[in-house]
Amino acid sequence: MFNQIEKSEEILIEAEKKGVKRFLERYYDLLDELKAVDVPSFNISSNDLQDAIEGIKRGRYVLKTIKLPFNLESKSDASKKAFLLGFAKGLNGFSDVVNKYWENSFCPVCGSLPGIGVLGEKNDGRMSLVCSLCEMQWDFRRMLCPFCINEDQKILGYFYPDSDEGYRVNYCDKCKTYLKIIDVTKKGNIYPFQVEDILTLSLDILAQEKGYKRLSPNPFGMVTVK
Repeated sequence: MFNQIEKSEEILIEAEKKGVKRFLERYYDLLDELKAVDVPSFNISSNDLQDAIEGIKRGRYVLKTIKLPFNLESKSDASKKAFLLGFAKGLNGFSDVVNKYWENSFCPVCGSLPGIGVLGEKNDGRMSLVCSLCEMQWDFRRMLCPFCINEDQKILGYFYPDSDEGYRVNYCDKCKTYLKIIDVTKKGNIYPFQVEDILTLSLDILAQEKGYKRLSPNPFGMVTVK
C-alpha cells in the first residue's frame, strides 16, 4: 500500500544540516508502523465513484458522500491514516475531477485541513494544498486564507526564511494562522510532502514566535513546535 521513502543520503544530510535528523528517522519508523497495520481492503465501485464525483460538484468530500464497509471512526489513528493514505492514492484520475470542481479549503477526500502548500508546480503558477492526513493534493486560490477564507490583501502576507527562498510562510492577520509553502519555482526538486513538512520545522517555530498558529498537525501530530 505504501511507497517507502528511500532513506537517501541526500535527504539525511539535509535533515542533519537542519537539525531534524531524529525527527526524520522517527517518520521512517512511523511509515514502518503504518505498513504493519492490518487495514480492511476496500475497492471503490464505479457507482461509488460516480456518487463521489457528484458529491465533489456539490462541495461534499468523498468520505461524506460514500459509505465505507466499516466504521472508520472506530479505528486507531494508525489504522485510519493507513487506510486514508491508500484510499486517496487509489482514486486514479480523480485529481482531474477535484481540480475542475473543488473550491473548498478542506480535503476533497477526507475533509481534513491542509498541512502544507505548493506554489509553481504547474506552469500557470497556481498554488495547491496538500491534506495533512491523506496527502491528497488540490488546487486553491493563491491570495486567499485557507482557514478563514479571508481575501483582504491588506491583512494577508508572507515571509521567506533568510537561508532558503525555496520555502515561504503565508499568514493571515485576521485569523492569525499560517501555512508553509514550498516554492517549486525557486526550490526545484522537492521531497515527499511529509518529509518537507519535517525539514521545515524551523519555519513552524519562526511563525509561532511571530504569534501565528498552525491548525493542522504535522506528520507527528504536532500543531505547536518548540
